[in-house]
Amino acid sequence: MGLNDRVSSARAVSRDAHIDDHHYAPAPVAVYDYHRRNNERLYEANVTSVHAVLGTPEQRCWVESEQIIEERRRVNVPGAIVGAVIGGILGHQVGGGRGKDIATAGGAVAGAAVGANVGRNNGGQEGCTRDVQRCESMPSQARPDYWEVTYTFRGQAHRMQMSAPPGPTVTVNELGEPRE
Repeated sequence: MGLNDRVSSARAVSRDAHIDDHHYAPAPVAVYDYHRRNNERLYEANVTSVHAVLGTPEQRCWVESEQIIEERRRVNVPGAIVGAVIGGILGHQVGGGRGKDIATAGGAVAGAAVGANVGRNNGGQEGCTRDVQRCESMPSQARPDYWEVTYTFRGQAHRMQMSAPPGPTVTVNELGEPRE
């Protein structure tokens, strides 16, 4: 075909499959035919390694209500003005002469301080709740998806995937291909 070993394998795609120029062809459907052929001689090959392959982890998410406490920093300006006026009037009622002026000023300052804090709850803190999403990764299953098996036959290493863990040996044909 003139590819000069640049392609290691090829597969047929159905005639009615639409392949976009910027995407790969659809993934092939794996067809494993490990059944014994007529008059095929079988051998036992030693398993050298087995790796359990787990699926991709799943992400599990949930929503929790969370209490948020915010410090109020805004001053109640109308309350401060009303408090200063009332404090000044009450302070003016106390004492006489020079003491009356000091009491008026002190009452205005105290009234302004009290009025500025009117309407604040929780000692100046405001609370509310909001929904927060939390997520964590969980293993997909306790059981592996498949087992990656390496075995040696006639001095050459071979690999295969199995749906169940193998024993100490696997059955192969004279080429080292797996058989049941």
